[in-house]
Amino acid sequence: MHCGLCLPHCPTYGWHGVEGDSPRGRLTLMQGLAQGRLEPESERLRSHLEGCLGCRSCEAVCPARVPFGALMDRAREILTEHPTTPSRGERWRQALQHQALLHPSLRSLGGLAARTGARLGVDRLLPRGGWERSLAHTRDSLAPAHRLHATASPNTADALLFTGCMDRFFTGPDLEAALEVLDALGVRVAIPQGQVCCGALDQHTGHRAAAQALQARNGEAFGTREVPVIALDSGCEATLREYPEGTLAACSQSLTRFLAQWLDTNTNGDIWDATPIRIALHRPCTLRNVTREARELPALLERLPGVTLVPVADAPNCCGAGGTAMLTQPAMADDLGTETLQALTADAPDAIISPNVGCSVHLRALASEQSDPPEILSPARFLARRLKNHTHHSAGR
Repeated sequence: MHCGLCLPHCPTYGWHGVEGDSPRGRLTLMQGLAQGRLEPESERLRSHLEGCLGCRSCEAVCPARVPFGALMDRAREILTEHPTTPSRGERWRQALQHQALLHPSLRSLGGLAARTGARLGVDRLLPRGGWERSLAHTRDSLAPAHRLHATASPNTADALLFTGCMDRFFTGPDLEAALEVLDALGVRVAIPQGQVCCGALDQHTGHRAAAQALQARNGEAFGTREVPVIALDSGCEATLREYPEGTLAACSQSLTRFLAQWLDTNTNGDIWDATPIRIALHRPCTLRNVTREARELPALLERLPGVTLVPVADAPNCCGAGGTAMLTQPAMADDLGTETLQALTADAPDAIISPNVGCSVHLRALASEQSDPPEILSPARFLARRLKNHTHHSAGR
């Protein structure tokens, strides 16, 4: 299928204006790669295929339902099977990244090192390049994770919490906030031990075997009991829901969807603060194009007393975060992110809500360059702040 109806929806084609950076062009290149007509070592080929942000906007509008995301994963797997020679620094970075996904202790150490480096301004001493960009871009999102306390065992819980691999970098406070909200609503939550990264980074960079190993470990950690598995990040949820049939796929859902269903069947009294607040809602690619939960989140937020959603118009299809694209393709990522941020702040909201950790990190870094920008929060942290008995309650900022 090469009709081109998806071209206006592709952020990389809109930014580059090059056929090779469009879904149609990439499908042609993937076909040539799979058939052996194109060399996987070609830098130009790799640039086009590795430059895809994985937003899957093309997939959402395709009349033929071409599984573009799965095809791109397979194409990148072929590229991985024919690696170019990375620098020594790149090999170290890749090895550390993969080990950090597997081991909580390394994630904790990495988070501590990153926060300390950011606090001391180490990024200003580093040579220009990826490490400097990584520290500078993530500085405003780093926060120490609190010790999480489950309220039930896996055998008696109403829901299981998926913590993912970012719990010691960016989502620690979000996990704590989610537990606070769930506890206030009377939900018994367990946190299965032994869970690891959902596998998204490996899956979308061509390391299928590594992704499958992570899937297997999560399957063992969560067991076979059919109980909702709550994921806070829309990217993790999207990946979990595309696990093989019979695993976590059928049970995984967003905190938003779980809470909406819980509130429909449970009465929990007057627990919400009604102080007026205006918020702008960021709908990430994974929410719109994969989990297809674009309506659930605003519907839940509008049920809360005092909350007003401001209109958001003219935002690009992708904010440019694209997994690691915000670090590897900074010019395009920053342009797309700036456009997104401008759309979100056009009506001067008190806060911005985004259910994707990567998008939040990217937008927060861009917002830090503005004077008095609105705070960017996950749904979990926003909901916790709206609880009447929230310890660090703040109606807005």
